[in-house]
Amino acid sequence: MAYQALYRVYRPQSFQEVVGQVHITRTIQNALLEERMSHAYLFSGPRGTGKTSLAKIIAKAINCESAPTREPCNTCPTCIAITEGTSPDVFEIDAASNNGVDEIREIRDKVKYPPSQGRYKVYIIDEVHMLSTGAFNALLKTLEEPPAHAIFILATTEPHKIPATIISRCQRFDVKRHEVSQLQTRMAYILNDQDHDYDPEALKLIARAADGGMRDALSLLDQALAFSDGRLTEEAVLEVTGAVTDETLLDMAYGLQRKELNAILSTLELMLREGKDLKRFIEDLVFVHRDALLLKASPQAADLLERARPTDEFRQFVEATSTDELFQVIEELNDCQQQMRLSNHPKVLVELTFIRIAEQGRTISEQMTQLQDQVRELSRELNEVKKNGVAVTSGEAEKPKPAPKRTQIRVPKERIRQLLQRAERQHLNAIRDSWGDIMTNIRIQDGPIFALFYESEAVLCASDTLLVQFKDGMTWHYEQVSSNGRTRDVIEQALFEVTGIRREIMAVLETDWNELKNEFILQKQAERTEQVEEPETEDPLVAQAMERFGDVVEIEET
Repeated sequence: MAYQALYRVYRPQSFQEVVGQVHITRTIQNALLEERMSHAYLFSGPRGTGKTSLAKIIAKAINCESAPTREPCNTCPTCIAITEGTSPDVFEIDAASNNGVDEIREIRDKVKYPPSQGRYKVYIIDEVHMLSTGAFNALLKTLEEPPAHAIFILATTEPHKIPATIISRCQRFDVKRHEVSQLQTRMAYILNDQDHDYDPEALKLIARAADGGMRDALSLLDQALAFSDGRLTEEAVLEVTGAVTDETLLDMAYGLQRKELNAILSTLELMLREGKDLKRFIEDLVFVHRDALLLKASPQAADLLERARPTDEFRQFVEATSTDELFQVIEELNDCQQQMRLSNHPKVLVELTFIRIAEQGRTISEQMTQLQDQVRELSRELNEVKKNGVAVTSGEAEKPKPAPKRTQIRVPKERIRQLLQRAERQHLNAIRDSWGDIMTNIRIQDGPIFALFYESEAVLCASDTLLVQFKDGMTWHYEQVSSNGRTRDVIEQALFEVTGIRREIMAVLETDWNELKNEFILQKQAERTEQVEEPETEDPLVAQAMERFGDVVEIEET
């Protein structure tokens, strides 16, 4: 006899063999004993979880010669005929290829005739959501007034596509995905039955890759057995499924945590050359960080880990990584997974994601280092105060403060002077009113750019240009906004999306801005002295300065 796939050989033939669907099997068994079977059932759920197998077991149980019974005997002629697919009273229809009105009308015309061998005619319609609208309408009449000897069992993976009028006339059961432990137990039973040697971890890898489907698990098991040489090993399963080893995943997680971009990209390239599945790799990496987050929150939850093993190395990684870092990596990888579904270049997306994670980490690290330096300086000064009883000595007070580090980028003073001439207060007020929304938009687009732009302040605005000020100590932030093209693009795009107006972004340090602002005011004062004074009228300098700067200018009486 020709070789049969494992999922066909070990297909459940009784309710007892059905794995993980107790809520269905117990209900059906009780109805069989009490002879309260419905005329129509609807089984919905993911592929390979046992929908049609349940339908055939029901067909055998109600037609079994020992009925009413909780289980079909599988030995009487009726049970054997249904198992072999030769029973004249059980009809299995694939709606994907028989979805027209004519096929359903033929069922409607023949269903009124009594069964030839068993007690019931059973119609199993697989993938019923594929029926056309006309076919559903033809089926509806039969479901409304079915013959007493007919039972319809509908199966689908997409119940939302079935008309509500059909669903309301059926008893609906949702078939659940199988748990990893259930798949492992079933595969272990099959391998023991066939006298195959195996590694328990290999079965766990297959169960994870099957994503809750028994048929997928047995198909992968069949493939892995064909690949392996005598014994089913973890290495064979990794080759068949395209997954990577736990050690590689942990190395990659460490690389992301330490921001070792060269090592990360090299490992990624090596994996792709070995033919690893990029989608599965990202999914596994998400679960590794999820497991780390779970173990960090509850060190006793080792039994709940999905992908990682609670080894000493993994626990060290958990201790060395902060909760915020784990959240950040999971969010970035989840976004990458969603974009990969629509992209023709998934490798590029993954590389960009890894680079973004590393760059964000560096930006945050720089900010933390700066804060730590400030805390140490404040602590030193506080100790001096406690030791000497005064804040600083007279000698120290006379020492000039070191000048702030100046930027190497030339300040566009002439452009700012021109902007001073045409800026309007109403534009600046509109920008300030929307500043929170603008910052939120930047943060969503790019976290590092949000971090460096967060401390800026809008000081001048025209219809086509916005000037922002940075404090003198934020030279690096100023340089990034002034010279980095991508940074400017992200900020300008956020301005456009929030305000609806495209504006060029310009930056200036506080000292340079005060110099240019005072220069402008002095210029206007000089112009005023050349004009004839008009008594008891508003000062034109004050009006013009307020029009340019808004509430930035403070008017002092002399």
